[in-house]
Amino acid sequence: MSTLVLVRHGQASFGARNYDQLSALGERQSVLLGEHWQRCGLGFEAAFSGTMQRQRVTAERALAASESVPAGLRIERAFNEFDHEGLIRAYLPVIAREQPDLRLEPQHLFSDPPAFQRFFTAVIASWMSDRPAEGPVAEPWAVFRARCLQGFATAAAAGERVVAFTSGGVIMAALQQALGLEDAVALRLNWRIFNASVHVFSVGPGGLALLGFNDVAHLQQGRDAQLLTRR
Repeated sequence: MSTLVLVRHGQASFGARNYDQLSALGERQSVLLGEHWQRCGLGFEAAFSGTMQRQRVTAERALAASESVPAGLRIERAFNEFDHEGLIRAYLPVIAREQPDLRLEPQHLFSDPPAFQRFFTAVIASWMSDRPAEGPVAEPWAVFRARCLQGFATAAAAGERVVAFTSGGVIMAALQQALGLEDAVALRLNWRIFNASVHVFSVGPGGLALLGFNDVAHLQQGRDAQLLTRR
């Protein structure tokens, strides 16, 4: 039996040319997490990260601040987020026909968070239900889930207490597997996941079991509401 700790990356750069870069707030969130682990005396036998910049930098900042760095950060594509940009391109024409009241030009969509949330929810729900798209979908939902599950198994085999720095979609896949959730319920939970939040699972012969969800005590201790972000 292993304990797998999944950490969502710190705040990225929503609406910027390079979304994959942590914002200054995302860097601070990552350091606060590591400092919290250091105060609590929490360590890990192994640490993993996806290949994405926002995941790797979150891992580097948190592990350095924790002063308990496992021997080498293992980079695994299994912990990468789904290709949200590709999915937007593939489903945008479909959503545009179904929701003509949405202003889907980039200059409007990315400056209106509620409109973007409505649009992006429709995109991901379409992907999860395997609806036909009008562009290539490189990784169907079922393939993405299988990739995530393989990553969890790889990490769990590395020690009794392991951490993996990842993204909301991967955490959503873990929650669905652990709790037997329908796609729509898993998607609703995904939108509630905070940046730099901690999610704890046990991994054994029966699969994943949820031990802790969306822990942000390390951010709340900063007594700054701006630290609690979801995008």
